[in-house]
Amino acid sequence: MSARRNSKSSPPETMTWGRAVPILAVCFVFDALRFVCGQFWFIGPALAAAYCTAEVSSALPGWAVGAIGTSAVAAGCSAIAGAAGYFGSPVFTALGVIMGIAVGLIGWLTVGLAIIMTNTRLFTEHSGHSLWLVISLLISETPIIGSLPALTVTIAKLYHTQIKTDKENLKKYQRENASTLQQERRQQAVEYAQARIFQQTEIEALNDARYAEAQNEDEIPEEVRRTT
Repeated sequence: MSARRNSKSSPPETMTWGRAVPILAVCFVFDALRFVCGQFWFIGPALAAAYCTAEVSSALPGWAVGAIGTSAVAAGCSAIAGAAGYFGSPVFTALGVIMGIAVGLIGWLTVGLAIIMTNTRLFTEHSGHSLWLVISLLISETPIIGSLPALTVTIAKLYHTQIKTDKENLKKYQRENASTLQQERRQQAVEYAQARIFQQTEIEALNDARYAEAQNEDEIPEEVRRTT
């Protein structure tokens, strides 16, 4: 009977934003990397200019760097990188698109696996969520709009729906089981009181038995006790 009451009174599982934050953080990281890949036509030449400046400054002797000046070296590398970016813009753009597609797919698989391992109810209890996750992958793999934080926004929306549904289910459970829980508490209080009464009765009976035994020993004559 006790096991049946416990299973009946167990509340439904609930999802919280605190448990969703680690997954959302992973989504944000992959979306940020995809944004960088989408802007590689601009970031690529800038990184090339910074790399050129560092390499040239380390390769030239100290007196040469002092004579030319670090700013002049940086300006020369920036001009070269700018020209490379201008003429090689299609190459940088294509490279950024390829890297963005790869990062988007890896991020989608990583987040999907993490959700399956930690929160399968996101899909099992919400049939449309799987479709939304596929839509986020399609957006991430589209070159023009791939820089949008589709993964973070989609997963946040799915968690929002799940948390809202779980709260509603918990409130419904509390309303439907309020009287049952109250009856169970009363029954537990009655059982506890009965156990206390039974325990007290046993203690009193034991004390009475000891007292009667002591009285019998006092009534036996000393000579009889010695012979026995």
